[in-house]
Amino acid sequence: MAQPKSPKPEKKAPKLPRLPSNARITKRPLLRPPIPSPYASSASPKIVYISAKTPFISAVKRVRKLLELIDKRTVGQVELGDGRKGEKTLRSLEEDSQASGKEPEEVILKATNRAIEKALGLGVFFQGQGDVRVRLRTGSVGAVDDIVVDENKTQRKQTKGKSKKEKGQGHMADADGNAEEHYDDVNEKMKNIEADDVDLPETQIRKLSVLEIGISLK
Repeated sequence: MAQPKSPKPEKKAPKLPRLPSNARITKRPLLRPPIPSPYASSASPKIVYISAKTPFISAVKRVRKLLELIDKRTVGQVELGDGRKGEKTLRSLEEDSQASGKEPEEVILKATNRAIEKALGLGVFFQGQGDVRVRLRTGSVGAVDDIVVDENKTQRKQTKGKSKKEKGQGHMADADGNAEEHYDDVNEKMKNIEADDVDLPETQIRKLSVLEIGISLK
């Protein structure tokens, strides 16, 4: 009997190269699709983006409002009638929903990085509610950052490096022993300055952790 294969470990994202001292990173906001109307059909996901500054109670009210609209759209206007007729109607609706095999429509909370802690707090809160089901999903997303080069800083470093190199050559002419060590030190600094002149890409992509919390009615 063949043994089941163990799952392969996920590959870690490679570390971003260290930028030279004359470059800095400008972060762009994350790209997000337009938020659909709360009254849209189940084909449009109902997403609530959570940031580190999102008010807790405000997020709870938004989720509850979306769940209420989902419930109204799913059930629709049904006349239950009285007595046994109403019970049969409710039972048939439950059987139809179970027979379809479709997952219930969710309200999805999305958070990245520092906002994950607040999203987890919301997930714990809804787990304590008896009428909803909570599911957690993790993942990652790529964010684009701009690399900006400070041209003035590059010119100042080049001018300073050249003056140090000329000074080191003068010391070498005066004394052989200490001057050679000083000249090697200046050469090392010049290499670092030349490294700042390397052509850099205009952008770089970094990975962010993402937490999704799906909340649906039972």
